[in-house]
Amino acid sequence: MLKMYEDSDLQICTEIYVNAFNAPPLNYDFLTKEKAERYLRDLTRTPGFLGYTYSEGEEVVAFCFGKLDNYFEGVMFEVEELAVVPNKHRSGVGSTVMQLLESKLAGYRVAAVNLHTSRDLPAFGFYLKNGYEELQENVTLMKWLG
Repeated sequence: MLKMYEDSDLQICTEIYVNAFNAPPLNYDFLTKEKAERYLRDLTRTPGFLGYTYSEGEEVVAFCFGKLDNYFEGVMFEVEELAVVPNKHRSGVGSTVMQLLESKLAGYRVAAVNLHTSRDLPAFGFYLKNGYEELQENVTLMKWLG
């Protein structure tokens, strides 16, 4: 069941996030609970924030955080984070969350969903499999400071 995120969900979302990103294949050993909680809390305070948790029975097994943005083409939803508990990876939970999310977004008159990921991460193939297209004309630029 997909339900709207509530502030009381922060702790379970933090646990899911840390467990998902510290597990294979990512193995982000630098991601602590404190860093994750601070990051996720900041996302929930972003203007236009919209988040959902996904439960199987009584257990929350995934969440998706994003934001609604008003662009020239209409309202867009930007996926900021999607995380699934490690024992549910490759089980269809992530795809189910994305399908349910897209249905919910219709109520917000969202024209498109966009997101950023790296080509070398499993998420890239996951999103392609779920109907997302790589935009050849877009590029992400970054400059490390210090």
